[in-house]
Amino acid sequence: MGKLRVGMLTSGGDCPGLNATIRGAAKAIYEAFGEDKVEIVGIHDGYHGLIHGVYKVMQPSDFSGILTQGGTILGTKRTPFKICLLYTSPSPRD
Repeated sequence: MGKLRVGMLTSGGDCPGLNATIRGAAKAIYEAFGEDKVEIVGIHDGYHGLIHGVYKVMQPSDFSGILTQGGTILGTKRTPFKICLLYTSPSPRD
């Protein structure tokens, strides 16, 4: 069986504690599944990165020393949600 893949992204504006949240989530994921059984994918610049495939496979060391950094290590961008809708299938109401 392959590795479990977990994607992380931050969207909207920066706020205090984003890097702490990213680090805490990563530590919990590694602890629950084991570093050798999970792959965390950091999606850069919010939904823009998700739409355009801008990502990086993260290593446990990427989450070290980020608590004192401002902003978010993944970056963020205020891509309008309407652009995301262009890439989804039509809803049953259409």
